[in-house]
Amino acid sequence: MNNPFRLYWNKNWTFQIVHMEGGIYLEAKGLGIQLRTPFEPTENPLIAADHLVYIEDKNRKSLFNSWKSTRFKGLKQL
Repeated sequence: MNNPFRLYWNKNWTFQIVHMEGGIYLEAKGLGIQLRTPFEPTENPLIAADHLVYIEDKNRKSLFNSWKSTRFKGLKQL
């Protein structure tokens, strides 16, 4: 496996395994952001990378839906 590597279903992201601060981390770069999570030696890099992007996507959708619902509550009060 090359470092950095890509997932064919996440073309906008680049992943790499880095050693820093006394630990091993999986780092993801894409869509203008950079994510980092601890990487265990027993983990599969492809599954860990997919999970990292999935969690970020889930968090962003949740924040967007929260913003959208508060925005429409404010419009109803006018």
